Order: sequence, then structure tokens, then C-alpha cells
Amino acid sequence: MAEFFSFGIVSALAFLFVIGLVIVIHELGHLYAGRMCGVHAEAFSFGFGPTLFARRDRKGTIWRVAAFPLGGYVRFLGDANAASAPDQEALAKLRAEVGPDADRCFHFKPIWQRAFITAAGPIANFILAIVIFTVLSMTLGASGHAPVVAGVQPDSPAEAAGFEAGDRIVSIDDEPIRFFSEITGELFYRPGEEVTVRILRDGQERDLSVASRMRTVEDRFGGTRRIPQIGLERTNEEIFVRYGPIEAVGAGVAQVWTVVAATGNYIGRIVTGRASPEHLNGPIGIFTAAGQMANASLEDGETASESVRTLAINLIALAGILSIGLGLVNLLPIPILDGGHLVYYAYEAVARRPMSAKMQAIGFRVGLALVLGMMLVATWNDVNYLRGMFF
Repeated sequence: MAEFFSFGIVSALAFLFVIGLVIVIHELGHLYAGRMCGVHAEAFSFGFGPTLFARRDRKGTIWRVAAFPLGGYVRFLGDANAASAPDQEALAKLRAEVGPDADRCFHFKPIWQRAFITAAGPIANFILAIVIFTVLSMTLGASGHAPVVAGVQPDSPAEAAGFEAGDRIVSIDDEPIRFFSEITGELFYRPGEEVTVRILRDGQERDLSVASRMRTVEDRFGGTRRIPQIGLERTNEEIFVRYGPIEAVGAGVAQVWTVVAATGNYIGRIVTGRASPEHLNGPIGIFTAAGQMANASLEDGETASESVRTLAINLIALAGILSIGLGLVNLLPIPILDGGHLVYYAYEAVARRPMSAKMQAIGFRVGLALVLGMMLVATWNDVNYLRGMFF
């Protein structure tokens, strides 16, 4: 019981760290973009619910920490709610209410400034991820197992495709492969689809075509996930890549782009029915992943200092991945998300007037239904994973 309690405490702290970091950076992006454009921020809140701590700064913004740290928001002058997007009639009424402070109100700023403030949250998340991966690349470099085939599993897609022990994987669909783990990464979002794998065998390159097969794999914590595999066994040969400052920036940007492209590709495949949404995860999944990573880091270290160092590195790296995810999700063209607001501003720029309040209300209802639907699917996936661990 004590061990389970300790696991839960570590998991909760790890979850609060990673989710808190990416949310705070997201909202700070909105806040400081607003200040650059002369918009007054009335409040900056980390979390929802009852206020635990609050103070007002010199610019008149109230900074508060709330009881439920599962989100946050910036409330600009004139915002009625988190999805505030008034029409012409509401704007006229708002101008009368705000009076001389109208110039500091978000809704009276030019369209390009409102779009910039809205997009600044996701942009801040991408910048955070680039900084994280750049620092990790410069300080730690990159390491992993060489992309060399140690063996081929019998009756596997790899055996049918003609792979042999000793083959070095050069690329998959022209995407270079540096480490063996990247093979799974390239296959993860396109299960069952035929890909072209370029290999180096006996000094000569050749192309092999292979389609992955879904396989249920159990992790060290007893949970199971279905992932696409082709049946290659990795070698024990390890390689290490060290980066200079300039190369590290390039590596950081490249890693962020890799995650963005893969995630965008996966979402597109879900929308078109070519992939299952079984890999979507919600807050429960993030809590589980952060907790498992934190506890594994503490257990694997030979000394206390080594465990803490590994824990910090892994949680920061996880925060980088989650920051990209939060930025991408918020850019989806769904009302109530930042991307939905950008769609409204695009309409306003073309029509030269805001969308009617009725149409905006319909859009927000549809957007809310879509977001809730995604959350339900993600939660179902999370619960299924936990069910595999405990039952």
C-alpha cells in the first residue's frame, strides 16, 4: 500500500510539472503578445476553481493560482468568457461600457494583432519545444542503437520482404534513419501501409517493400499497447552523436518538425479513416506516462543524484513533446480553440465584419461537441490501457 501511495505521489508531481510548464508557457505567449499590442490583461490564471494565491502586478494584471491545475487562461479587457468573440452589436455595446479604455481592449485591435495574440500561445509552445530539444542536444547529444538488423522474426512481414541479419536501414520512404528506434517511429502512424525501406547490404543499397502488422506489446508496467511492427530485431551496437551550438539548434528544430509532421499525418489519417484513433491520449494518459517515466527514472538510477538527473532530463523531454502536442491541438480549426478563432478572423478579414453572433454560437457548440468527442475517445484509450495494467 505504501509503495502504491509513493508511486501515486511521484506520478502526481511529475504530471503537475509537465502539464503546468506547457500550459503556463502557452498562456504567457498570449499574455506577452497582448502586451506587445497594447492590450490590457486583467488576469492570468494557472488552473481553475477557487483561488489559492493571487497578487496584482504594476500593470494591473492579477496573477492567480487556482485549486485545479488542469488548465489556465488569460482574461483580456473586454473578455466575457474564454470563447469571447462578439459581433458588431456586441462590440458597440462593449465600446460604450469600456469607454476611454477601448484602445486597450482586445476586441478593438486590428485583425492582424488579434490573430497574432491568438496564435502566440501555440507559437510559444513550439518555441519551448525547440529550446528544450536544442539544450538537450547540445548538453547530452543523441544516442541509441545502430539501425542494424540483428535478426528477423519468423513468419513476419520482414521475413516475407527479404530482410536479412546484418542489413543496415538507411531510410524509410526517403526519411533517413539514424537509430533503430526511429524505425518504429516511421511506422507508428501508418500501420498496415506498404513502405519502401532502403537497406545497405554487402556494400550496396537496395530497396525492400514491406507493410507493418499490428502487434500487442506489454510494457514494463504491465500495460499493453498495439503498435505496428515488421519483425526486425535490433543489434546491441550503440552509437552517439554530439552537437555543437549551431548544430544543436538545427537538431532541435528538426526534432520538433518531425513530431509535428508525424502528428499531423496521424490526425489526417484518422480524419480520412486510414488510421485508428487508438493512440490518442488525454489527461489520464499524460498522468500515466509522466508517472511511469518519473518512477522508472528514480528506480533505474544507481545513486540518488543519478536518479534525480535522469528524472529531470526525462520530464523535460516529455514536456517538450507535450508542448508540441498542445500547440498543434490548439491550432486545429475548431471553434473554442485558438485555430477556430483564427478561422473567425479570416472570415472577418474577407467579409470586413465579424461573423454574426448566431453563427458564432453555432460554431462554438459544434466545436465543443468535437472537443468533448476527442476527449471521450482519448479517455477511453487511457482507461483501456489502465485496465490492462490492473485487471
